[in-house]
Amino acid sequence: MSQTLGHHNIWSLIASGGFAMYPLILCSLLSWAVVLERLWSYRRLGRDLKGFHLEALNSLLRGERDGLANLCHRNANLPTAHLLLVALERLNAKDERLRMRWQEAVERRRQLLNQELRQNLWILGTIGSASPFIGLFGTVVGILSSFQEMARSGSGGFNVVAAGISESLIATAAGIVVAVIAVMAFNAFQTRWSSLVLMLRVHTEELVEMLQDTKSDPSPSSAYERQPHVS
Repeated sequence: MSQTLGHHNIWSLIASGGFAMYPLILCSLLSWAVVLERLWSYRRLGRDLKGFHLEALNSLLRGERDGLANLCHRNANLPTAHLLLVALERLNAKDERLRMRWQEAVERRRQLLNQELRQNLWILGTIGSASPFIGLFGTVVGILSSFQEMARSGSGGFNVVAAGISESLIATAAGIVVAVIAVMAFNAFQTRWSSLVLMLRVHTEELVEMLQDTKSDPSPSSAYERQPHVS
């Protein structure tokens, strides 16, 4: 019985908020979809980057350049593997100019990958910025309707419009709630994005440096003298 009343009250509040509640509901559903997608994506990416980094380090410590190339091809969907393939292609190029400019090629590709990691975050930023204004617009329209109804009825006084105004403010409250959730998620994912970008840069630079060392001295013992950093 209480659950039925609770559902009834929720739907009554939504209906009382006016037409602005419908885009706010859509914004809320969309923001939660992005939150769940980014949570799953960032968690999986962080785990996969660390696993790939360890495997790549082991290949380089054993002096297996071909093994590293095969590992990169098997994990080409990972940003680190993608960047290493670019570095391998440039370092193995016959043209001396291409070999000397491998860092520029890797940096350009890294910038593109960084943008891909921010996929869908703009949705949270937009919802966080727009939701309060959508709710406020619904409230203004509701208040105007209340005053128009008072003018048509010919009666005055605060009691006449109090109910209409209180119901109209529901849209503003809903807009603020949707915005707060979206902004908090956006800031959290921005922090996680920065962490992943830093991890990607450190892993790539370390592996390429070791790759150059193994190219100049192919003996595995020289690679073991290095102390790699594992994030």
